[in-house]
Amino acid sequence: MSRIHLLDDVLISKIAAGEVVERPASVVKELVENSLDAGATDVQVDLEVGGKRRIVVTDDGGGMDGDDALLAFDRHATSKIGNFEDLEAVETLGFRGEALAAIAAVSRVELVTAQSPGDGCRVKIEGGRVKTVAPAAHPRGTRITVASLFWNVPARRKFLKQPQTELRRSIEVVQGYALANPEVRFTVSHEGRALLETVPVGEGSDGLRERIGQVFGRPLMANLVEIPEEYIVEREAVAGFVGNQETTRGRRMFIFVNRRLVRDRAVLARFYRAVRDEWKSEDYPSLFLFLDLFPGDVDVNVHPQKAEVRFRSPAFVQRVEEALRHALALARGEEAAPLRTPGTMPEVPAVWEGLGGRGRSGEAPAAWAPSPLATESNVRRDDAGAPRPAPQIAQVTYPPIEPRTVPLSGRSGRVRPFRLLGQYKGSLILLEGHDGLYVIDQHVAHERLLYERLQRSLYAEERSASQKLLTPVILEMAAAEAMRLTELAEALEPCGFVIVPMSGNVIAVQAIPTMLKVDEAESLLQELATTPGDDADDGKGLRRRLLDSLAASLSCRAAIKIHRPLPVEEMERLVSELFECEQPYACPHGRPVVLQMTDVELERRFGRR
Repeated sequence: MSRIHLLDDVLISKIAAGEVVERPASVVKELVENSLDAGATDVQVDLEVGGKRRIVVTDDGGGMDGDDALLAFDRHATSKIGNFEDLEAVETLGFRGEALAAIAAVSRVELVTAQSPGDGCRVKIEGGRVKTVAPAAHPRGTRITVASLFWNVPARRKFLKQPQTELRRSIEVVQGYALANPEVRFTVSHEGRALLETVPVGEGSDGLRERIGQVFGRPLMANLVEIPEEYIVEREAVAGFVGNQETTRGRRMFIFVNRRLVRDRAVLARFYRAVRDEWKSEDYPSLFLFLDLFPGDVDVNVHPQKAEVRFRSPAFVQRVEEALRHALALARGEEAAPLRTPGTMPEVPAVWEGLGGRGRSGEAPAAWAPSPLATESNVRRDDAGAPRPAPQIAQVTYPPIEPRTVPLSGRSGRVRPFRLLGQYKGSLILLEGHDGLYVIDQHVAHERLLYERLQRSLYAEERSASQKLLTPVILEMAAAEAMRLTELAEALEPCGFVIVPMSGNVIAVQAIPTMLKVDEAESLLQELATTPGDDADDGKGLRRRLLDSLAASLSCRAAIKIHRPLPVEEMERLVSELFECEQPYACPHGRPVVLQMTDVELERRFGRR
């Protein structure tokens, strides 16, 4: 007998469900997408036990007749596409016809739908098998109830998280589609309590900004900068908002392609690079990016859960990066400087006066002379009324140290193969090694040293000291973010935080660790609320992560600043202790501490090789 055989349809559906349904949030995603594709203007999501017991999605869309209601649960049954050409230009959120079949295979489903009020149909399916098909009275639209998710696949059910965690993931899904569809009303309730409510708003950038405020709170709206309209063209539109420096406290990054929420690595990589180039920073602001282009120019059939897409034109991704760079410059407060035409400038001989150089005659100037572009309003004057030069940006205000070399040795007494050459502009320490020149950033070197000291000190204590605030800090957040902090409240208490949930999506911070300032504590909580993860299940892991963040923040604040001259003995001590650290080559934030220029590279630059 042949060892290869065909699987039955029920088992095939259970296997296929693993690609589509991972958790209650996956079910919510598929059902909300179907509601939006049906033209719904009001979508209601009701959950019980975080969605593990029951998920109900109700909409006022077009509905279905009895035949379509039953056929919709067959695998690969869909009304979205009919041939390969349709697949190449998909305009709907769903199109494969897998979602309802996969959901029905691992749960108990009831579908009630109607195309006109009162004339509806009810379908009940359990574990992929049809149980009941009957007429039912129902308003125009559809209601789908998914109960006992994974009741017949216990191996999958045991991997579900706590109800609060699953509930938060479902809210995050609805938040995403609420941002992309500001004209639709969304409601998310859990066991009778409304957690997310949005009202329809107008179209355009004002409507999008208003919807962002409904989801994430009003304070965020004031810190968003719109991407200029010049990047909106007929077939390819790049629109949305970039946050300013105030929004770097939380990682809120949303990318939509034709209203589909995606995780596009190519676009995110361009955004990260643009922030590093434009802001010279590793702190990323909020991003709400809405990309609209011809359906044939994007491939949405590249991921089992339709969470990723591919753009057919690399030039479009380049346009996205240009738009992001422009918006980041505006968010930083930069504007194009006004230019003068050469004819408006006075005919003044070019001299080096005021820059520490010599005049055209070769002699040092007797006194500083103002620039030809200086006006009476911007020339600085001393007490006697004489013009006073503006300070230079990189002006050195201290004498250089004595050029001498000092052998370095650590606490172990072992002489290291480096010699201290000196300090460059009060910022970099120069060392001579046996194989080249070493350059050490004194700020990040001291930061690494303090970080490891603080780590050892903080881990030695079971509880962090806490200080009560006279006036609690009020955090207005998105529903999912407020839930995440509420989940972590108990685990945060040993770290020195006391947080209390208020009405709506507001969190009150009543106490913070004594070693933190209020703004630092607020920033840390914002970051924690917007960072993916399930730390609520592991209090020790959360404490370790928070203590690492505290140590990194405190060490950066207390470390030696740049442009500060150091005595030779202090430089020697700093470098010696640095090389005794567990990780001497990177600061807690990942920046390099030591750079090397080898002898070979130096000789090549001087043409000796």
